[in-house]
Amino acid sequence: MSQPPPPPPPSQPPGGQPPQPPGQPPGAPQGGGYGYPQQPPQGGGYGYPQQPPGGGYGFPPQPPQQGYGYQQQPGQQPYGPGPGMYPTAPPQGGYGPGGPGVPGGGGGNGKMAAIVAAAVAVVLIIGTAGYFLINNDDGGKQADDKKSTTGGPGGGKPASTEAKELFKIQSPKVEDDPVSVTGAWATDKVFAKSTVNGIIGIDAASGEQAWKRPLDGEICAVSKHLSKSGRTAVIFAETKSSRADCNQIAVIDIDSGKKEWQKKLPQSGYASSSGMDLTISQDVIAAKWIGGSAAFKVSGGRKLWQAEEDKGCEDDGFAGGEEMMAVVKCGSYSDPKLKVQKLTPETGQSTWEFDVPKGVERARIISTDPVVLAVSAGTSTTTDVMTVGEDEKLKAKISLGDNKFQPGCGTGVESCATAVADKNYVYMPSGSHQGETSSTNEIMAFDFNTGKPAWKSDAGERRNIVPVRMLDDKLIAYKKPTYDSGGQVVAVDPAQQGKQELYFRNPDDSAQIENNFAGVSLREPPIYENGRLFLHQTLISKNSTSSYAKYLGIGFGVE
Repeated sequence: MSQPPPPPPPSQPPGGQPPQPPGQPPGAPQGGGYGYPQQPPQGGGYGYPQQPPGGGYGFPPQPPQQGYGYQQQPGQQPYGPGPGMYPTAPPQGGYGPGGPGVPGGGGGNGKMAAIVAAAVAVVLIIGTAGYFLINNDDGGKQADDKKSTTGGPGGGKPASTEAKELFKIQSPKVEDDPVSVTGAWATDKVFAKSTVNGIIGIDAASGEQAWKRPLDGEICAVSKHLSKSGRTAVIFAETKSSRADCNQIAVIDIDSGKKEWQKKLPQSGYASSSGMDLTISQDVIAAKWIGGSAAFKVSGGRKLWQAEEDKGCEDDGFAGGEEMMAVVKCGSYSDPKLKVQKLTPETGQSTWEFDVPKGVERARIISTDPVVLAVSAGTSTTTDVMTVGEDEKLKAKISLGDNKFQPGCGTGVESCATAVADKNYVYMPSGSHQGETSSTNEIMAFDFNTGKPAWKSDAGERRNIVPVRMLDDKLIAYKKPTYDSGGQVVAVDPAQQGKQELYFRNPDDSAQIENNFAGVSLREPPIYENGRLFLHQTLISKNSTSSYAKYLGIGFGVE
């Protein structure tokens, strides 16, 4: 397949945030993000969202478009797309997923464009020097009884409300500036963090290094999910060269650091991390790149299916977790028609389909169960959040207003870092606004069936709050630190209209470094697992004195 031209650099970073002002490090927070005191929202002040104006897109959904599926050949290898199957135009919005677990960047000519995009805080991978020594592949054991996955069971209320700093991971020295290190995972035992040409594992209880896993080249995309057996998937370059193709996929056991298997992506051709997606659901990995998509079994790496052409449609990307879903784009680049499908992971066949209303240019998946989407209509920024019923029909549309509410979405299908959903509510943080004495914000709960605001849970003066995950029917949320007091983990109880219970507070002497993590970006949300909080960076710098680049990750807990 001929090489498609690299996509042009975006005019602004994903999520609609403006380019970084000169003199600030890439990824530093902008107004409206969480991290440092914010300016009040422009125009109209803060409040519940207004109803969208008449006309435009919305109810009712448009008639279904032509279906799109996958081909699986029993007893033989699935066949892949032929040359020219997909449009060579870049995915809308410029560089690939900027959300959690899905860095942008690329090899070849895409490398130069990646550097340009990094300057406006799109999360990118840039070639760097190697870091790790070799670790034996036979360490650890095969196990399918691990219980913890990011976003799954695990953790709960700690025994004490006073946490301590468990560890800090020192950033390696790098030759380029900045370098993307997107990707982090946690089990009951281990916190694992992507770094330069590899991944490092930290024993969460002791804070000691548990393992290090070198890879052949730079990491291009990762799944933010773990399988039930505690494994994740990564795509990386075949060599450490800045021009190397991102065509290697591997599965890593997070507890042991063992690389279970590695193989080349099928028919990957010109493989750039631009437009690349990777996710896991039900022991199946789904990978998407410019020019193709395919699925593999987590256990053993057997290829299960590849996408086939169907009347000019292509996968825009996948989302995993409880269900496997795909956003499918049909039609022309200038007038796309989008649909969202639930897939049977083992076969890739669609079992459920929602036709996104006409006028939507981009759809991102906040939750696969229940189905919650973030969409962009008439602009590259996220304009609305939609809830969709099991009957494949639009239930509610939540207008986000002028940055009043922030799902924190990038360009990747699974890139909404600050939105969480359950069967009753969709939770999003408000933009920062002036409180009684200082900047503050709230988590707003929107009714899943009506889209109307139900209740809110305040951060308190001098703090910002973001949702992290659901756990035991409660919303775990992170209150960012002030300048002189540590951050907090709270449980927000939907049954009590947002009443908060303090799970733990971080030490005050960690406030400064904690702010450096909490304030850098919305692209990597905090992780809460087994009663511990983990913060992690998306970018590091060759400037070792730069506080935002000094550490890859930090852990807090009550041990």
